[in-house]
Amino acid sequence: MATKVRAQLVGATGYGGLGILELLLGHPNFEISALIARDDAGRRIDHVYPHLTGRCEMVVQGPDDAEIGKDCDVVIFATPDRVSQGYAADLTSRGVRFIDYSGDYRFGNTEDYARYADRHPSIKESTHTTPDLLSSAVYGVSELNAAAIAEAPIVGNPGCFAIGIVLGMAPLYAEGIIQDGTVIVDGLTGSSGAGKKPAPTQHFSHLNDNVIPYRVLNHQHVVETEFTLGRIGESTAATVDFIPHLLGTTRGILNTMHATLTRPTSRATLMERYRSFFAGHPFVRVLDEPPTLKGTLGSNYIDLSVFTAEGDRRITVMSSIDNLMKGQSGSAMQNLNIMFGLPQTTGLDRGPLYP
Repeated sequence: MATKVRAQLVGATGYGGLGILELLLGHPNFEISALIARDDAGRRIDHVYPHLTGRCEMVVQGPDDAEIGKDCDVVIFATPDRVSQGYAADLTSRGVRFIDYSGDYRFGNTEDYARYADRHPSIKESTHTTPDLLSSAVYGVSELNAAAIAEAPIVGNPGCFAIGIVLGMAPLYAEGIIQDGTVIVDGLTGSSGAGKKPAPTQHFSHLNDNVIPYRVLNHQHVVETEFTLGRIGESTAATVDFIPHLLGTTRGILNTMHATLTRPTSRATLMERYRSFFAGHPFVRVLDEPPTLKGTLGSNYIDLSVFTAEGDRRITVMSSIDNLMKGQSGSAMQNLNIMFGLPQTTGLDRGPLYP
């Protein structure tokens, strides 16, 4: 690629914006055209985040509507829900592609979006403002939708819990072998998944040495997991009973998923199916042993493993990701590579950090 892709980052000073900024700074084919954010506008980004000293001195611009989509090839919205909806029509009319971290464009119809919005604690209005654009947006699970992502004007980046569940269960739902289409999921997440703004449950004295279940059986990411798993391959429906838990750690998501198969299938057979399903996908690793948070820390990998109970009907699938990488900015970078015809691994070659 002779000319670098110009990327404008909106929401640059949150954790999600920081994650993609770090990746873009090390990417050989992208350059950052502007950093835009409401918080810390007017400050140099390395003054906001001193660890960027010597790497980036760009000044954060305020969210002037006239600047969104200016002098760039793609806009990255690392912003809360309903922000990108305000700019989508203008951007698409000018041929500026964008990728959105929120749930604004994960859904192909207004009904699914409304279900999602009704569950989201920060969304007060469930009516989508640009329903005519939903059909042109693509759900950004790179391993499932790469061909569509490559041509999409809009990519809705998946939710952090959702991508671990979707990729963890996709090989089984694709074959239609989950009894009643039902999976029960316990999800463990680090505190960074809640974002940068403080909340009472994130106070150190409350979160440290603690595990906090929240939004029990009512988390918004269930909507995208159910519509994806319920429409893949031979699957006809999916019910995801999901209980998220907040951990006293910073990064990572570990999902443990329980289901019953329609017929007995040995663990060896299931492991082979997983390895075959994800063959050629560089960021999916199928492990013989249970995955751990440390195994994916700081990387774009998802680690998976499958176990069967006696009789080979009841199964447990486990997935591990870094919620700020594969669960957010890493997936976004992988999707951006696909959108601009680059190898999926470009700029994402950082391995897990250990210990």
